[in-house]
Amino acid sequence: MADLLSPKPKLVKLTSADIRLGMSKRWAAPEYAIMWEVSNATGGRASRYADAVIMSLWPSRGLELHGVEIKISRSDWKREAADPAKAEAIARYCDRWYVHTAPGVVDDLSDLPPAWGLREFDGRAWKTIREAAKNEPESVTRSFLAALLRRADDSMRLMINEATREARDRVSDEIEKHRQTRNREIEEAAARRTAHLDDKAKNFEAFEATFGANSLDSWAVDHAALGRAAKALSECGKRGYTPLAKRLRAAADEIDALAALADGQPADGGTG
Repeated sequence: MADLLSPKPKLVKLTSADIRLGMSKRWAAPEYAIMWEVSNATGGRASRYADAVIMSLWPSRGLELHGVEIKISRSDWKREAADPAKAEAIARYCDRWYVHTAPGVVDDLSDLPPAWGLREFDGRAWKTIREAAKNEPESVTRSFLAALLRRADDSMRLMINEATREARDRVSDEIEKHRQTRNREIEEAAARRTAHLDDKAKNFEAFEATFGANSLDSWAVDHAALGRAAKALSECGKRGYTPLAKRLRAAADEIDALAALADGQPADGGTG
């Protein structure tokens, strides 16, 4: 009566995948083995399915076989509670039978068959609301054993495929890391080898900014003579530009005098 009068628990929204993941972590190897979607037989004899069957593998756990139905909504649970006999096709081979839900899905424990247990998962931890009664299970038939082995084989293949995929992903990641490292090393080496070219390019840009854009590309430029002139000017600069300036002024005076004589005029610019 207390269950009927108590307020309904708040419903927690989880998916079937959320509950399966929680089960995989809680009932994990080496203590337990979980098989999903287990039928009561194989082939045409299969008529009922349990969402999961958990086998305890340690003698200290009793080597019990637990059948599990996963319910994620109240409507889904109500349909199950209305016809609990259909679970017997598999429950008869199990030591215990549980319903696994999110909190609030089973809002009235009186709907739970007397021998069934209830466990709730809130997305982080499991809580046993009611322990399942210990059954006297029937001996496992070859048909049910075949159904268990089929799901065990499916789980093993899934584990192998997942391990293979993870190994392949790790290899791909290592290859990509090596490629990126190698490309970076090549770029750094190329930058070191071409650094002097960048300096030369800046010098050419500075020269053309003064001498004229594309001046060095002109066919009329005597590049050798230009180089000798620049070298000479540079060497003069090492000794100081004052002597050079005096020589150039003297040379300019001589050139003016020669030009005046050639024109028949006095060197001082007067008339003859």
